[in-house]
Amino acid sequence: MLPFGSRAVGMGEAVSADSSLGTEAMWWNAAGLARLTKKELAVHNVQSFIANTTMLAFSAPSKVLGTLAGSAYLVDYGDQENSDNNGNILGNITNRSYQLAVSYATPIGKSLSAGLTYKFIMLRFACAGICGDVPVRSGSTNAVDFGAQYVVPIKLPVTLGLSVRNIGQALSVKDRAQADQLPRIVQGGVRVRVPLKALDTRQASLEVAGDMMSASALGGSAAGIGAELGYRDQLYLRGGYKMQAGEGGGPSLGFGFQRGALGFEVARRFDLLSTSGGNPPTYVTLRARF
Repeated sequence: MLPFGSRAVGMGEAVSADSSLGTEAMWWNAAGLARLTKKELAVHNVQSFIANTTMLAFSAPSKVLGTLAGSAYLVDYGDQENSDNNGNILGNITNRSYQLAVSYATPIGKSLSAGLTYKFIMLRFACAGICGDVPVRSGSTNAVDFGAQYVVPIKLPVTLGLSVRNIGQALSVKDRAQADQLPRIVQGGVRVRVPLKALDTRQASLEVAGDMMSASALGGSAAGIGAELGYRDQLYLRGGYKMQAGEGGGPSLGFGFQRGALGFEVARRFDLLSTSGGNPPTYVTLRARF
């Protein structure tokens, strides 16, 4: 359920119709991989008060076969010391979540793109040292995502996107009766490139996007809006806002720099939950396109 990727977060998560996400598209809408023209190797990292998250991802497009991508994803919830009644440290408890994913996407004609992602998900609680009554438990499951994007055939550059994520069996760690259902998310939206001559003459661009999301884990529904101002296809300033019930919504800001094959992006999300804890999550992406 945690948002992922500095570009997506900077846009308020309104990225279902974004075809330039690169490997971030594996998380949001695999159809966004379909029209990539270069290979990408990227490291995505998130630091928040909930967990430290890292994903290593690689995508390889082909004019004939479409785009194939893979990723390894680690969520580190931190370690906890296991001690006896006298305060003596006996062992170390680790809490980790893992995900391996493979995506395939392809263009269908000039306007339509489609993609899917298969995911293997594991949650593991382990203990090293003298663990006593601390159980070592793990559980795993499989899931798939489906997505599509469509470029509307009009003069105004408009792209529509739709994805359905986390279709799979419940994740069981202790027993089937206490299994957790995966948070199935349906997300759809639109992305528009604003056609202004003033921007073109200054080698700048402005894109705006809006998405709607539906999932019981989001309190029923949520929405995101975002804007991206680019300059010479090198510098990007992003801003967004996610509207969600409870404390999961709030504004976000992002910055991107692309020079040749190398790119760097960073974003911060100021949702109510993390801000009240004094630690707004920071999203960093390092990528190489070749």
